[in-house]
Amino acid sequence: MIPVIPLRRPSTKLSTHPGRGARHRGFTLIELAVVIAILVFLISGLGAVCAGMRGSSRVESTRSLIRALDSACDSYRSKLGSYPGFPRATSDTTVLHRALCVPLPASGTNRLIGPFIELPSSRLSCAPQIHDDWGWPIRYSLPGALHGRGADNSRRFDLDATSTEGGVIGNWPEAR
Repeated sequence: MIPVIPLRRPSTKLSTHPGRGARHRGFTLIELAVVIAILVFLISGLGAVCAGMRGSSRVESTRSLIRALDSACDSYRSKLGSYPGFPRATSDTTVLHRALCVPLPASGTNRLIGPFIELPSSRLSCAPQIHDDWGWPIRYSLPGALHGRGADNSRRFDLDATSTEGGVIGNWPEAR
């Protein structure tokens, strides 16, 4: 029979003396600082991209609102025969809000006409005015001075908002 010699297991103790076979656990301060610097750089670049996208989405959202208000004014005209605020000239957004967002009693009946558009409460934060994505009221002008400077002047009203990113946003072809 062959005698069995017990094998020594390697020691798992860490040496307290540097350079004498010590195993390091963790990262050095310089390694941590480099990783944190890289993360900060990446996050700041992502923040700049997201800020640009937010401005672009505000412009598109305001364009969509202008188009919806334009369609609502057309619906108002088809039901009642004139644009909101007609025959007097107006540049007041409260006229637009009352005409499009509040149901109107139909003449001679108990029925209501409208509302011609339903807006989220964020657009009506200072009701009775309709606001764009920057918090400024949408301007409604009757008769329109800007709409249809070219051949088409049949609409006779202007809807516009001035954005910080997109210039003037309106319902006439040159502003779209």
